[in-house]
Amino acid sequence: MLACIGVAKYLFSVRLALLLLIPLIMAAEVVHAHGMSIATVDAGKIFSHWDYTIRFEDKAEKLSKSLENDNEERLAVIRELAKRQQDMAVKYRDGQTSMSDEEKAAMNKSFKNLGRELKALEQNRVVYMTREREKLSKLKAETSKFILGRIEEEINVYAKQQNFDMVIEMQGHTTRNLPFFLHLEGAVDITDTIILRLNQSNQDKLPK
Repeated sequence: MLACIGVAKYLFSVRLALLLLIPLIMAAEVVHAHGMSIATVDAGKIFSHWDYTIRFEDKAEKLSKSLENDNEERLAVIRELAKRQQDMAVKYRDGQTSMSDEEKAAMNKSFKNLGRELKALEQNRVVYMTREREKLSKLKAETSKFILGRIEEEINVYAKQQNFDMVIEMQGHTTRNLPFFLHLEGAVDITDTIILRLNQSNQDKLPK
């Protein structure tokens, strides 16, 4: 699971518990006393089992690997030039006593040119990697936001269709890392239903 998606899943759990659903101060006995219809969901399971999420994670992983391969290729070129420059320095040191002034000047010029080329390549590499990593991070963040919004939307639609009075995110935790709810008598778990509905929805309308 991607790191940013893992964080997004946690935020989504809290978001569902605090915004979508019921005030957490309402006890289960009070809920039943009013004859309310309750459903529960596991947001993390929905997130990780939606086909769209799985495909995006695969895409993001491939993009990340491709970017790192690009970086390694650029570093390989830089290392090769650095080795040539080092070899040139050794050659100059060992042979300068027998070299003419013209040969020394030519080697010195080549050495400096290699140095400038190395500096430019490294600067380009850093700029490229920084830009592409930021683009990938932005893509992950935007896609995570879309996924969470789509899940929330599907939960809302299904809850209204089934006339649920409330839907509770069972994986939400308090600040002490304790579940908000351990058990709700009579509650219907709609997690698998939401996953099925999402996977059967029109995938062509989703961002690529």
